[in-house]
Amino acid sequence: MDKSNSKELITIGRPKKEVDVKILGNLASIGCTIEECASVMGVSARTLRRNYAEIIDQNREKGKASLRKKMFDKAIKKDNTPMQIWLSKNYLGMKDRTVNENINEPLPLIIEAQVEDVKEER
Repeated sequence: MDKSNSKELITIGRPKKEVDVKILGNLASIGCTIEECASVMGVSARTLRRNYAEIIDQNREKGKASLRKKMFDKAIKKDNTPMQIWLSKNYLGMKDRTVNENINEPLPLIIEAQVEDVKEER
């Protein structure tokens, strides 16, 4: 066989690993870190950052929106007062009111003492 006419396929580096983008998207939507996603997918975190950053970012945003919807539903539809308070503080900038009085004069010194009769022993 003439070597000049034969075409051999030479691969360099690690074999490519297939990443299931649906599973990756689900992991990202529930807030998994890139390291956690990489561990589940069996690839390096670097590979995910380089090749799948857009899919991860899109699904993270979908997950946040889904969580936000559930929080609002719970607060409004189920009349959950603690959730309403939390949302008010975080989205509306409301805060608990604290009373802070400025006192410019010193507090009175109150000494309570009882005088005991002391009998001298002689």
